[in-house]
Amino acid sequence: MKRVAVYDLPVRLFHWLFAFFILAAFIIAKTTDDDSQIFIYHMMAGLTVGFLLVLRIIWGFAGTRYSRFSSLRLSPAGLMVYLKDAVFMKAKRYLGHNPASSYAAVIMFLCAAGLIVTGILMTGGRGGDFIEDAHELLSTMLIIAVIVHLGGVALHQMKHRDAIWLTMFNGKKEQTGDNQGIRSTRPFAGILFFLLTFLWIGILITRFNRNSQTVDLFGYELNLGDDEQTSRSTYEKDRDDEDDDHD
Repeated sequence: MKRVAVYDLPVRLFHWLFAFFILAAFIIAKTTDDDSQIFIYHMMAGLTVGFLLVLRIIWGFAGTRYSRFSSLRLSPAGLMVYLKDAVFMKAKRYLGHNPASSYAAVIMFLCAAGLIVTGILMTGGRGGDFIEDAHELLSTMLIIAVIVHLGGVALHQMKHRDAIWLTMFNGKKEQTGDNQGIRSTRPFAGILFFLLTFLWIGILITRFNRNSQTVDLFGYELNLGDDEQTSRSTYEKDRDDEDDDHD
């Protein structure tokens, strides 16, 4: 069957960069303590996810047909029918997002956005136990959504055997009915997307102050370290400065 271009390059880059930084943030959070120097990279990964979400929201209105939010199938009734058919391996194929993947995308975006907000509120010890619990809950919900999404991809492949797992690599799917693919995968927009992402990472790295464990984001100072550790580092730096003055 003819394969046509469906997902443009910016969407595919977002997919893999989003997955990479979410996974990195999750692994660091589960394997290091809050007061570890490595935990700072959990925060930076989270801030990068936030930047990626901003780019994806813009592209959700300005991108090609199947990258736009208007292409998502968010009818509750349609979702119920799709899930019922999927259980009996009768779910039909869609050229763009199917109802289940549409809801999965929205849930993952909302959970990631919530993680960014609660994570920022937690910096410097702000937010309290409620925000910390909310952060943990959103993290769990996001991981569950990812696992369910991967399970859906596996079920689809078992039913249709159309190598759908390749879609986020080459952007192509088997044509369904008279539905047409996109004319261009927007390679220049993809290159710009990639460059902007790594420019953002560069900003985080160059504006990070290791002594105070803060990053200056355009006039807003964000604390990426543990309160006690930050205070200790600042105290030690002040002592070193005083010693230098005495010398």
